[in-house]
Amino acid sequence: MNLKDQVAIITGAGGALGRGTALVLARAGAAIVVAEERADRGREAAEAVRQAGGRALFVRTDVSSASSVKAMVARAVRELGGVDVLVNNAAIYPSRPWTEIREKEWDRVFAVNIKGYYLCARACYPYFQARGRGKIINISSITFYLGFAKLLDYVSTKGAVVGFTRALAREVGPGNICVNCIAPGAFPTDAEKIHPDPKGYNRWVLEQQSTKRRGTAEDIGHAVLFLASRESDFITGQTLMVDGGWSMK
Repeated sequence: MNLKDQVAIITGAGGALGRGTALVLARAGAAIVVAEERADRGREAAEAVRQAGGRALFVRTDVSSASSVKAMVARAVRELGGVDVLVNNAAIYPSRPWTEIREKEWDRVFAVNIKGYYLCARACYPYFQARGRGKIINISSITFYLGFAKLLDYVSTKGAVVGFTRALAREVGPGNICVNCIAPGAFPTDAEKIHPDPKGYNRWVLEQQSTKRRGTAEDIGHAVLFLASRESDFITGQTLMVDGGWSMK
């Protein structure tokens, strides 16, 4: 699975899963655009790609802002020569009982977790058309399929990502653009820090999974690589569960 001479935009690439994905795609030959709102994490992720021998461009990006997204894609095209792959990964993950979610917080989660996916796909679309092909990989979550409590806004957006993937695949398919989705299970990332008993949570996750080890960022990265590669050109509108056999949907 070779991405030589391709350019991949990864939103939220400063987080654990995004950074791991960036390294996997860079090893496959892609130049990586690290689209990250937090400058410290974005610079670190870009440097990690360079240290691994890849090319990387960090662009500070608020995916909920159309102007910020357009500027990010324009820089990718100007400095790296185009766009071939979009990985919509940026998301926020608040946790609280649904009656305690404030309207402003609800709107912010939707603005990042689903509006951001739309804005990035829309900004990349003309460049996919110019190439005559393209790959969009959206990151959802098994929480949508399992209905986790105290994550109502997050889970709702992750369900929206699945619908977004299916509908967009219908619209852009005639242009040789594939749109697919990955639903990760529970991975040891910063998001797990919201749990008061990390060891107990870890044991519980392993009990749910068929594969008795925790997933790694590279597990997600390899799935993204497949969907970004030519080997998956006849796959679109699908959701791949990467969860160690937890949900089996």
